[in-house]
Amino acid sequence: MVAVTLRPSLLPMLGASLSAIVAAALGLALSGAVVPVAVFDWPNEEQRVPIAELLCVCAATAGAWANRPRLWEWERLGGTRTRIRAAVVAALGVLLSATVAPALLSTTAEAENPWLLVTNVLLAVSAVYLLSPFLSAVPSGLFVLVGILLGAAACNMVPGLYRVVPYAYVGSDGWRAPDLLSGATVPALAIGLALAAVGAHALTHGSTPGVRRRGGDSA
Repeated sequence: MVAVTLRPSLLPMLGASLSAIVAAALGLALSGAVVPVAVFDWPNEEQRVPIAELLCVCAATAGAWANRPRLWEWERLGGTRTRIRAAVVAALGVLLSATVAPALLSTTAEAENPWLLVTNVLLAVSAVYLLSPFLSAVPSGLFVLVGILLGAAACNMVPGLYRVVPYAYVGSDGWRAPDLLSGATVPALAIGLALAAVGAHALTHGSTPGVRRRGGDSA
């Protein structure tokens, strides 16, 4: 076990640095800044991922990680109550992260299909909570972030792929709806993934034994 100590005198500087980073990230998100992804140039359109969506994934990852030790303590108690508590933690994590999205819609009011921001965030955050009992929180968040960027690259490389991908990327005019899917498909998938995440936490008490052992070894 490796212990890392931090001098108390450095704590204010660390707090100020973290606050500056968070403030800068939130400022970029509220300004509508995006991450452009383009493997091929024209006629393949550049795909753009709003920083606001990526921040929601990071927030969900931090929430899953922060609750992990508490979930492990609950599991030692056993019983139905621990399953309910774990499920409630996942449900609150998904809802809190997803409810941030409507607050950001004001920055994209003129964009096409802004409702897709909400389903995007719900899909991504639910994926984090669905995977975290099996992979742990941080790898799950990284997996989702990489998956979002790889999906953007795939949609850039294959013109028209965005029409069947439920996760919508931003084009030149706004979010491009997957018009080859029926109107209720994307919301249904988002809600279904959220329910699956809550169910996974209830089934595993929030974490599997393998993940607990790995976490204990790294502690």
